[in-house]
Amino acid sequence: MTTTAAELAALKRVQRRVAGIAFFSIAIHGVLGLIGGAHAIVDDPGRRTDAILLLVMSGVFAVVTLVVTRVILGRSPFTWYWWPVAFVPTIAGSFWVL
Repeated sequence: MTTTAAELAALKRVQRRVAGIAFFSIAIHGVLGLIGGAHAIVDDPGRRTDAILLLVMSGVFAVVTLVVTRVILGRSPFTWYWWPVAFVPTIAGSFWVL
């Protein structure tokens, strides 16, 4: 059984999508973990600055997750309309934590 060029291209696209979804689903746990960590320490005396730093780190990690996921999918990492979406967990977490 031979595969055509169209079938190979379709297979490659499916492989990219699976890899992108797998990376995103693993990496988003890091973003949510940083937000959860900020929530856990915000009430400790003198740790509010640490909680804010964890929230900032979650925003940076969210952007890195967005860029790497888009590169895996073979798309341009710098699209203006996806960047605000990357900050949604961090913004929601800041309302929860602070």
